[in-house]
Amino acid sequence: MILKEGETLCLQGNNPHSFYIVKSGTLSATTKDEQNGVQIQNFGPGSTFGEMSLVAGEPLDYTVCAEEDCEIEVIPQSIFHDTMKEQPIWLKSILSFLTQRNHIAKENKRKSDFITAFPSLLFILSKLQNKIISLDTIQNELRNFSRLSAIETYKLLGILQDFKLVRLQAESVSVENKPLITILYETLRHRAIYKSTSSNILSLTDQAILTAFVKAACDKGELQADGRVAITTEALIAQTKRSMHGMSLTPRNLESLLQKQLLFATQSEKYAADFDKLLNLLELNRIYPQLDKKLL
Repeated sequence: MILKEGETLCLQGNNPHSFYIVKSGTLSATTKDEQNGVQIQNFGPGSTFGEMSLVAGEPLDYTVCAEEDCEIEVIPQSIFHDTMKEQPIWLKSILSFLTQRNHIAKENKRKSDFITAFPSLLFILSKLQNKIISLDTIQNELRNFSRLSAIETYKLLGILQDFKLVRLQAESVSVENKPLITILYETLRHRAIYKSTSSNILSLTDQAILTAFVKAACDKGELQADGRVAITTEALIAQTKRSMHGMSLTPRNLESLLQKQLLFATQSEKYAADFDKLLNLLELNRIYPQLDKKLL
């Protein structure tokens, strides 16, 4: 079969029931998803495509056009079936098994791409200069890291919206909490590189003490010259006792938070902290356990 430059061989969603072998020339395969995102791949000499249409009768995932004059070998499903009749019966079972395995591999690849693109999306949002970014810009930026489709990108943004980190609009995204997005990115990056838990993830004791600090600071906090909020040791002990059901606050309990510089001991019998940072850390520890479940 000869295909002239610019001619279309087959359309996305059609079922040609054929297998194609490119003998010469180059074709482009274009995929459009539900959000009209476009992905492109090329088929050059020796390339093959349409195997799932031939074997399983599935519609094509892409539209194929000739980039230049091409010669293509076409194997229709009728010839394939006639050939299969002459083959041992077990060959059909093997092909059916391989087709199912291909479906599983594609789905696993889709899930993997979806999960691995999430930190890249966080990185893009954390580096924004403006609060609002268009969906097209996000998709274009994400192509530098992943071939995630536009609809899958929108799903990832939906997860961030569930956590109130962004707000989706018709054609744009409003970043609602950039500091927390940055902390979340750094936490996932640490987990990926070091295969361990980031220092941003608090122990139950640390989380309880910081929650008590925030509550006490809301009632009796004092703003310091360096921008931190301070409360008296007495107020922190009393609030911790209420929050932790009678548990006493000890120097050992505070050691981890002081080492991480989440709390600072002052010379005037007080403890100080970056109030906004504490709020973001506590929110991070609320949403972090839900991430894997939502992504999967």
